[in-house]
This record gives sequence, structure tokens and C-alpha cells, in this order.
Amino acid sequence: MYHDLYLHSSSESGFQNDSAFQYKIQVNEFEKQVESVVEYCRKHPETEVEFTFDDGGVSFLTLAAPVLEEYGLKGTFFISTAYLNTPLFLTTEQVAELARRGHRIGSHSHTHPVLTELGEERIAEEWYKSVGILKDYVSGETIASIPNGNGDKTVMQKAAEAGIRKLYTSVPATRVTNLGGMQIWGRYVVYQGMTVGDVMAIVANRNRRRVMYSRWLCLQLIKSLLGKHYNSLKSLIFRVK
Repeated sequence: MYHDLYLHSSSESGFQNDSAFQYKIQVNEFEKQVESVVEYCRKHPETEVEFTFDDGGVSFLTLAAPVLEEYGLKGTFFISTAYLNTPLFLTTEQVAELARRGHRIGSHSHTHPVLTELGEERIAEEWYKSVGILKDYVSGETIASIPNGNGDKTVMQKAAEAGIRKLYTSVPATRVTNLGGMQIWGRYVVYQGMTVGDVMAIVANRNRRRVMYSRWLCLQLIKSLLGKHYNSLKSLIFRVK
């Protein structure tokens, strides 16, 4: 799971805050990662890797799509629709261009909130509004990813009710589950500073993936203990860094 790419500065595309910057990858490093994954999958055809991108930054079209296309791949791009046609984010014309080129378009909610902190009505509005805005750019099933990595049963139920048939989370797991006819897929996050070796360990090493899942479980325990204070603490940590 990726977010924005950049040429020279992480401020070139997408959200401009300390938390977002940790996910932004320099495009040359991204291309090395793609090349290695493609080479591995050629040697191990039983392995399938999907490149997904969250938020909706302009680098989806300017940097990510060209690299993927060079290796014969299509990306899955999740868009927070409230930011369409705003600086550093995709325009509706650019979303249409991605769709024309065969890339998959999905919802990343409308305003990119922490959905678990909202009431049911607001959660439903986030999904319905985003899905409605993107419907003209979607071919095939309606897909989405949960913003901020936070999702509970209510968030997922409201996604299913909005017509979403495949929902991507930030849970580092390969097992696919089902809720109300909607598939739920996990993903592995790629952070700034991760090497080709780090990415390939996720792809090729089952033990590495198990360790990542165990760490995620520990993080969920911390989140449950801190409640709403978790996100405030997380933002403070990134400011200190």
C-alpha cells in the first residue's frame, strides 16, 4: 500500500502534514521496488501483488501510473473526493484519464476523517458521497479503502450498504474475509525510507508477514487503551520527529 510519490520533495503531492509525509516515496525508489516485485512474480507465478495508492494526490497520474505502465501493470487508486480539483490533488479530468488508461478507481471516503470517531449517519454519508462522485470513473465492482487505517464493524457495514463490494484495510494480512457480501482485504504499508529489501521481504517472506501482523495486534491493543487520545499522541510524535 502506497500513498504519494515525489521527484524532489515530499511536498509535491497530496496531504501536507507530518503524518502524511512518512508515507511519501521518492519515485526512483518506487520504480526499483516495482522492478523487483515484477521480477520475483515472474519467477514465482503463484504470487500475486497489487499496487494500491491512498488519498488522491496528483502523483497518482504524473508519477505512479507511468512507472506501473512501464512494467505492464495497472494500479488501484483510492481517492478522497472532497479534495478533487484542489491544489496537489487530482482533478476530475485526471481521474478520468487514469480510468481510460485501465487503472482501477475507488473511494477513500469523502473528507478523509477518522471514521471510527463519527456517528453512523456521518459514516454512511462519507461512503455514499464519495461513491456517488466516482461512479462515472468506475468499471466493474465498486471498491474502497478505509482512511487513516481505522475501521470497525460499523464502518465496514456502512461501506457495504453504500454498494462497496471490495474494501481494503491497513491490516497486514493476506486472508480475505467477507461481510454482507463485501470482501475485506488487508494490505502492507510501504513507508518512506523502506528499501527494496524491506519490500521484497514482505512479498517473499511469510515469517516477515507474521511478525508484521503480530506488531499490528499489539498496536491495536494500545489504540484500544488510549481511545481517541491515540491519534493526538500519534500527531505529537510525528511533530517531535
